[in-house]
Amino acid sequence: MSLGYYFLLPVIFSFLTPYFKKLGSFTLRGSSIVLSFILFAQTLAYTYTTLPQISEFSIKPPLGIAFILDGYSLLFLLIFTFSALIVSFYMIWFFQANKGRDEARFYLFFNMLIAGSIGMILSCDIFNLYIFFEITGICSYVLAAYNKDKLGLESGIKYLIIGSIASIFIVFAIMLIYLQIGTVNLGLIAQRFNQIDPKISVLIVLMLFIGFGTKAELFPMNFWAPDIYQGSMSSVNGLFSSVVAKAYLFVFFHLFYLFGLSSKYMLFVMVIGAITFLVSEFTALNQTNLKRLFAYSTLGQLGILFMALSTNSSATVSGALFHLTSHSISKLLIFLALGILIHKFKSAKIDILGNFKSGFLTVILVIGFLSILGIPPFSGFIGKILILKGFALSQNYAAIAFILLVSIVEAIYFFRLTAMMLDKKRTKIGVPISFTNYIVLSVLAILIVLFGVYPSLLIHYTDLATNALLHPTNYLQYALGVGL
Repeated sequence: MSLGYYFLLPVIFSFLTPYFKKLGSFTLRGSSIVLSFILFAQTLAYTYTTLPQISEFSIKPPLGIAFILDGYSLLFLLIFTFSALIVSFYMIWFFQANKGRDEARFYLFFNMLIAGSIGMILSCDIFNLYIFFEITGICSYVLAAYNKDKLGLESGIKYLIIGSIASIFIVFAIMLIYLQIGTVNLGLIAQRFNQIDPKISVLIVLMLFIGFGTKAELFPMNFWAPDIYQGSMSSVNGLFSSVVAKAYLFVFFHLFYLFGLSSKYMLFVMVIGAITFLVSEFTALNQTNLKRLFAYSTLGQLGILFMALSTNSSATVSGALFHLTSHSISKLLIFLALGILIHKFKSAKIDILGNFKSGFLTVILVIGFLSILGIPPFSGFIGKILILKGFALSQNYAAIAFILLVSIVEAIYFFRLTAMMLDKKRTKIGVPISFTNYIVLSVLAILIVLFGVYPSLLIHYTDLATNALLHPTNYLQYALGVGL
């Protein structure tokens, strides 16, 4: 299948959404599941082929569209398509439990968001990368405001304003790149980037850092993120954490290494990542709203990822990509489980964790908490231990000490949440779980345990991704051949 179908199929689905709506909810929900399954199955098929893979439309650059799939983008493609499939199944319960909601609007923008995120990681020219950046952003704004209540509309408007500011910086960076190099092809830009006047190149890097750093929720441009999470649906929170933020992070480091910026800006990015981790975890301690708490938790883990991914060390980067995958699965599990509780209690206050009675949900949430915290035998432990091992091999003991110390703060609020759920003195209210949610949450929990017990199942893909990211020779050869 051509890589272009990752974008074309969701677009076709979007045009057909009004027709599916007329045929009924079953058709609308089922068609979204089928679409997500096709994309995920095709991605699995790509794991058995030789990489890189390329698809190109006939129009010549800079207006042409070409996609390149390598080991780095393959890992993210697996995460995104799997997340889309999981959320599609979860939404069956959501719309059954919330009659009268506009299903067509959700599925239209949900699938376009997946298409935009995938487009960003596959595009091999910076102009079309920006187009997919905007598609993802617009869909995110709409989904953030999906509830149409005060908090929802407020989060959508805030996201729109912040996203528009980020877009301005990226547009100016693209304009400067085109004026200096005369192309938007990523291969040609990478080849000629060091020929740009140093003052102009610093300005370009700064604007790209602000634009993609804002979207990737990096300090100090992440002040908006907790408000967005608080006003959005839990399923949308899961998408933001597992797909959207990761797509922007992908692009950030894709350009970081492709343009040869690691030697100049490695320390700067690592320090910013460390500050993000520190500030986010301490801020999470004082939160009384579960969505805001886990939003800050997400920001903290993104800080660790920025620290590790900026090192230019194969061992550390591979560990970071393992942790990134584990975090995406864990946060998706936590937000979807919280969605069930929030629907039951009509509240996102932290107290609801002490008021529900469900052995299944308790086990699910504890697995998610312990995995993010990095406790064995869960996948989060493997990710963090690989990151620490990578820093040790690089003799960066300060980073190890910093991560371990700040993780103590993280442990405080996670153990506090766990203690609330296990407190038998509280009055408990039963929470019914649908068959669909049993399946969805069980699959996510099994993967967390599976990757923790058999990390080799995932390490193969993270090593492949690491090699493609740090040594983009094959990518450049394919990118330079596009349209030539």
